[in-house]
Amino acid sequence: MELLAATEEASPCEAGFNSCSMLWSITKSEGFAVDGGAVFDKIGQVLLIVLAAFFLRWLVNRAIGRIIKQVTSIKGPQSIAELADKLGSGNARRDELLGDRSEKRAETLTGVLQHVAGIVIFSVAFMLVLSAFNVNLAPILASAGIAGIAIGFGAQNLVQDYLAGIFILIEDQYGVGDNVDVGDATGTVVDMGLRVTTLRSLDGTLWYVRNGQILRVGNSSQSWAYVVVDTPLPPTADIDRAGEIITQVAEGFVEDEEWSEHILKEPEYLGPIEMTIDEIKVRLGVRTTSDKQWAAGRELRLRVTEALRAAGIIDLGSAGRIYVPRTVANGGAAGAPGAAGTTA
Repeated sequence: MELLAATEEASPCEAGFNSCSMLWSITKSEGFAVDGGAVFDKIGQVLLIVLAAFFLRWLVNRAIGRIIKQVTSIKGPQSIAELADKLGSGNARRDELLGDRSEKRAETLTGVLQHVAGIVIFSVAFMLVLSAFNVNLAPILASAGIAGIAIGFGAQNLVQDYLAGIFILIEDQYGVGDNVDVGDATGTVVDMGLRVTTLRSLDGTLWYVRNGQILRVGNSSQSWAYVVVDTPLPPTADIDRAGEIITQVAEGFVEDEEWSEHILKEPEYLGPIEMTIDEIKVRLGVRTTSDKQWAAGRELRLRVTEALRAAGIIDLGSAGRIYVPRTVANGGAAGAPGAAGTTA
């Protein structure tokens, strides 16, 4: 007992179980036990910090994934319930119309937020490792603060673009394949990121629009669309008869098996909406699925034109302005020398 007590008193290590006491008990070398114990203690602290950082990152990534999945789940813009009820095929048809972009949006946002979270966690872990080796962190933190302020002032537009892109994805304002009007450009979205949205216009021009500069978005591809068919008629046309024909054409269009599943509401014949000396314009409106609005509009215009032409209400042969000889218009002889034609 006295020998053991003497050995413990002679130990250069701190009381308790630690690397130094373990090495001392094995080697009985004071220098190796002290120096080696300090090294092993530091290594243990670093390993513990690294393992804690990885575990925390895994935990945060898991939480981010769940939260983003809930946030980006498809929520019908405006009348999605009415759309689903009309089509009767539930989520499958809704996904076909709107495009199941929730998974892509979730992947994009999850990747960005997880990347940012990883940078923050490992930066803190790196600081803790440095503090474990008694490195003075004050100058590093001060320099990082000054650099952050300088970068913040110099990259305001960049930060604005990224924040706008995140909210565009979260709110599902538009996605790849949508036809949108973002103010400066109009076209089909061919690519979208957190900083830039790429549009292909009708003439083939590729537009790159910064997300931070998008103040308003008009999306023609979400949920449903209202197709407006304006038909110009001669001022002498029988408007009531033309309305009956147009209504019959619309009813036949709705009953057509090819188009019936894309019609969400009975067509509305609104009657005359504009009158000039040359024409009377009547309007027909029909609510369709967004993916067929342009095709439905073309088909309706074709059918209405053919029906009105067959009924004799519009006659392309007599369309246009009437040619009247100038001499006749002035009260002179029709064949007088120098008489030139004019148009009324």
